Amino acid sequence: MRKLLLIFGMAILSAGHSYAQLEPEDYKYFNHLSAGVSVGLDGIGIDIAAPLTYNFALRAGYTFMPKITYSTTIDLNEDKALSKYEDVGVQGRLKMGDFHLLADYYPFKKSSFHLTAGAYIGRRNIVSVYNTEPFVKEGYWGNAGIEMGTTDNLYSQYTFTTDEKGDAQVEAKANCFKPYVGIGFGRAVTKHRVCVQFDLGVQFWGKPEAWTNVKYFDYEQGDYVTGYQKIDRNRITNPNKDYQDVRDGMKKAEKYRIYPILKVRINGRIF
Repeated sequence: MRKLLLIFGMAILSAGHSYAQLEPEDYKYFNHLSAGVSVGLDGIGIDIAAPLTYNFALRAGYTFMPKITYSTTIDLNEDKALSKYEDVGVQGRLKMGDFHLLADYYPFKKSSFHLTAGAYIGRRNIVSVYNTEPFVKEGYWGNAGIEMGTTDNLYSQYTFTTDEKGDAQVEAKANCFKPYVGIGFGRAVTKHRVCVQFDLGVQFWGKPEAWTNVKYFDYEQGDYVTGYQKIDRNRITNPNKDYQDVRDGMKKAEKYRIYPILKVRINGRIF
C-alpha cells in the first residue's frame, strides 16, 4: 500500500511539473510546439506554432471556408430563338482555402498583446457562379449568349457565352499571395497548456477580377475570338439597366482590395 501511494504521489508531482507554466527564459529557438484550431471570417483553421524567442513566434497552417452554395433562377430576356428556357437555374459557390505563415511579435514582457505579419497563399478563385442547365440551345454553344455590348458594329459586340459543352461560369478571383498584418491577444505557444488567442487584421487581396467565357471581335486578328478570360467591364456598353448595373457593380468591387480577418484560436502546448 505504501509503494502504491508513493507511486501515485510521484505521478502527481510529475504531472504538476509537466503542466507547469513556462517562464520567459523557457522560450528558445523552436524548443516548444503548440497546435491550434481557429474559427473566424476566413473560415476554419488548423495550425502549429513554435517560439523563436520570448518575443517572437511562428505559426503555419491551413484555413478553409466550409462549402457554401446558393441556388436561384434568373429570367432570360434574350432572343427566344437562342434560349432553351425562359429562365435558367444558377448556383453560386464560395471557395476559400489558403495556407498561411505568420510571425507574432510580443513587445511587452507582461502582456500577450502581439503584432502579426505574414501571408496567406492559396487559390485565386473565391466565388463561382454557374448554370445548372444550358441557357442556350445546343447549336449555339460557345457562339451565342448574353450580349453585353451593343450590336451596331462588329467592334462593340461583347457576348457572355458558354463553353463547347453549353456550360457557363463566372468566377471572382483574387491574388494567390495575400499579405497579412494584424494585432491580437494571446500567445501562439501558451505559457499554460491551453489558452485562447484573438486576432484582428486584414488580408491584401489585390484588385479583384471576374472571369467567364466571352466572345468579341478582336481588333488585331480581325476576327471573332471566344475564350475563358477576364471580363473587360469597359466593353459592357449595352444600355439595358441590368447590364449597366453589372458594369457599375464590377467598378465598385474593384475598390475592395482588402479582406478583414477576425478570429479566435484555441491552442494547446504539445511540449
